[in-house]
Amino acid sequence: MKPDWNTVELRVDANILRAALNGGQGLAGGDTADNQNGYGPIALYTGGTGEVRYKDVAYRDLNPKTEPEEQVSSHFRMQRLSDFDYGWCAAAADINHDGVPDIVSGPFYYLGPKYTERHEFTSANTYNPSSVYPQAMVIFAADFNGDGWPDILAADSRPMYLYINPKGESRRWDRYLVMPNVTTEVVLLRDVEGDGKPAIVYGGGGVYAYAQPDPANPTGTWKVHAVSQDVPVNIHGIGAGDMNGDGRMDIVAPAGWFEHPPKGTPEGPWKFHPVNFGPGGAEMAVYDVNGDGLSDVVTSLQAHIWGVSWFEQKKDGTFTEHPIMGDQWAKNAGGVTFSEPHGSTSADMDGDGIPDFIVGKRHWAHLESYTDPDPYGPAVLYVFRTVRNPKAPGGAEFVPELIHNRSGVGSHLIATDLNKDGAIDIVTSVNRGTFVFWGKKGAWKK
Repeated sequence: MKPDWNTVELRVDANILRAALNGGQGLAGGDTADNQNGYGPIALYTGGTGEVRYKDVAYRDLNPKTEPEEQVSSHFRMQRLSDFDYGWCAAAADINHDGVPDIVSGPFYYLGPKYTERHEFTSANTYNPSSVYPQAMVIFAADFNGDGWPDILAADSRPMYLYINPKGESRRWDRYLVMPNVTTEVVLLRDVEGDGKPAIVYGGGGVYAYAQPDPANPTGTWKVHAVSQDVPVNIHGIGAGDMNGDGRMDIVAPAGWFEHPPKGTPEGPWKFHPVNFGPGGAEMAVYDVNGDGLSDVVTSLQAHIWGVSWFEQKKDGTFTEHPIMGDQWAKNAGGVTFSEPHGSTSADMDGDGIPDFIVGKRHWAHLESYTDPDPYGPAVLYVFRTVRNPKAPGGAEFVPELIHNRSGVGSHLIATDLNKDGAIDIVTSVNRGTFVFWGKKGAWKK
């Protein structure tokens, strides 16, 4: 009988043993009673009956830590807005009404076009990335109260608070708890109803839902529109897009997608299409990858482990998974692999009219520990360009381009044309600071 090989990874740090099977988690670990004073051989033990075989046994000394020489892609110019850990997210809007987009991250907004001057909209605290989680998981900027000035919606751990723009007054902004039941770490800002009004797509209270402010009381608790029945809500992984080509925005979760019903349908759960999009990672991108007219899904698979794949939609509504990046032992696009793909987004980076997938590593996602695999790996930020190729599986391939190796992602990053030069810029806020990567116009065509 042909052996059924499995990959087992064992990590020993201090007196703690953690084990992973086939790139996932779930194997029992343990600890020692030697008060961290033990030192000795590595041994493999097999108990019980039956035959067990080992191959490709290797070990890595976790004591040395290597910080790579800094690299920035030639397609971008890097600007560091802050050197400190203030949050895991970023947004952009014209906060001060001067016609230029500003950047919001952590407790600050940075005034464009230079982004060297920052203002507090709430009390500022920097965090020790080794031992303290920042509060801001996700952040958005839009006119939520209808007065024409962009407000800020930010998570304080999970619950979300609305900060009302004081219209140019130099002070901290008034804060209101508007979404108390958010449980997902990945939250989206989308025009779900197609009426030009922003909505928050999330999971919480036992359902997947979207929420909007009441125009008559925008600082009160927002109205929740549940799109699912009571279901287990995965805290990682959520997306939104037109999955079936009917012109309405659907909502995607790791276990499948919810079909937006026609206008005028009574309020209630949307039709659910079960699909296994993986255990759950970050923002799930919805777009036509291979040019066949059907929406596909591109997503990281596990926020705190490994994996990025695209799921090709077939004409019968089923999906086929095409791996892009797995663990260290997989065959990966461009030979690239990194753990902790907790934050991602999509945008047409190279100007070919096809969205690309932007994703990176959340460095020390669970603080300075070996709770997750390869926590000390380079804090990389990548764009995986979508290249249609009829010879590739599914008719497309993803070509990785390293943007930067000393920043990474948090839980939420943005890709937008900040300076309106026709090139997409990327803003990421992480435990190493807040960064803008300015896209260079025409650089991808060289």
